[in-house]
Amino acid sequence: MPNADLRMTDLDHATLDYVTFSDQVYGCTCFADIKWGEVNLALVDWGPVTRLGDERVARQEQEHPGTRFPTIRDDQYREAVRANRQLAVVLRAQGLNEEADHFAYRAHMLQRVVLRRQRKFGRYLFSGFLDLLAGYGYRPLRSVIAYLLIILSFTGLYLLNAHFVAPHLRWDEALVLSVSSFHGRGFFTQDITLGDTYARLAAVEAVAGLLIEISFIATFTQRFFGK
Repeated sequence: MPNADLRMTDLDHATLDYVTFSDQVYGCTCFADIKWGEVNLALVDWGPVTRLGDERVARQEQEHPGTRFPTIRDDQYREAVRANRQLAVVLRAQGLNEEADHFAYRAHMLQRVVLRRQRKFGRYLFSGFLDLLAGYGYRPLRSVIAYLLIILSFTGLYLLNAHFVAPHLRWDEALVLSVSSFHGRGFFTQDITLGDTYARLAAVEAVAGLLIEISFIATFTQRFFGK
């Protein structure tokens, strides 16, 4: 059923054995506002379904480039967001968590497009930051990479500073200082004052660490608790 339009249809008690919703030639089915009812979605191979047809419709090039229909296009993007969220909810209710995570993530990405089109640039940039940092909680490896990049970057800055002023830190000492500073627990020797470069770097790293930790909490709370 690739490229089919199933929007607002009632599939309650339908049987989806051997159904294909997507292929490389025709794209994917449109799913917005389907009434799934008791249909068993575990019978469907969701692997080929990377993007719903609703998203394809929203992103497609306009037939007449010289004319613009921003209101219609905004409605299409909001419908694509809704389709992905609805499908994610139904899949998760049937225990298909990995498949549900994929469509929930697509919904967040499309919602960011909606924010940009609505010129809500503050929320748009913050949404992009959450995606880059943790993929809205669905790409936890990004969080680990961000953490390591901050730690290693400031370790390098501490070592660079150690070439010019005392105390001269070893690489392991600079690493310990970076880890402790990231979590707001930086410590120094009596030779270092609050005006020294070490202290200033530690303060900057503590602020960056605080922002990242807040983002961690926001993204994972949104994913697991729906807040």
